[in-house]
Amino acid sequence: MAIRNISEALVLALLSTVAIWGALQVPEASPGETWAGIVPFGAALALGAIAVISLLGALRRANTAGDTPSTGNRGARDVIILFIIAVLYQQSFSWFGYLLPTAIVAPVALYMFGVRSPLGLALSVVLCPLAFHVIFFMLLGVYPPYGEVFDLNEFIQG
Repeated sequence: MAIRNISEALVLALLSTVAIWGALQVPEASPGETWAGIVPFGAALALGAIAVISLLGALRRANTAGDTPSTGNRGARDVIILFIIAVLYQQSFSWFGYLLPTAIVAPVALYMFGVRSPLGLALSVVLCPLAFHVIFFMLLGVYPPYGEVFDLNEFIQG
């Protein structure tokens, strides 16, 4: 079990490294604007911190005498699945703009975190893109990405 926990921590560290690299690929902000990569970069750093904490905990448990087997670790699996969703979400911005990917990913992520209310999941399709639009594009002044294939924002505006 110790080798599995160490392996999971190392995979999380690798995912963090890839996420940091991806966030650093976001172009610099124009003067007076907020860098659009600040949130993905912060999330990637947080994932790296989780990986370090997990690795240290796994190494400590491996060195402890009388290590008892645990019942399993779903946390690492959930983080990996969430990371894959985040990568697909980020990539889908260039294809479909901001609104459509956010409306699809919001209920999926909420479901992963335990929200099971059909009404809550349905509301997240509208409320999450709206809340993020207000935070990022109105308050922080970051311009929304426009989709190359289809952009729901452009379709709504006419």
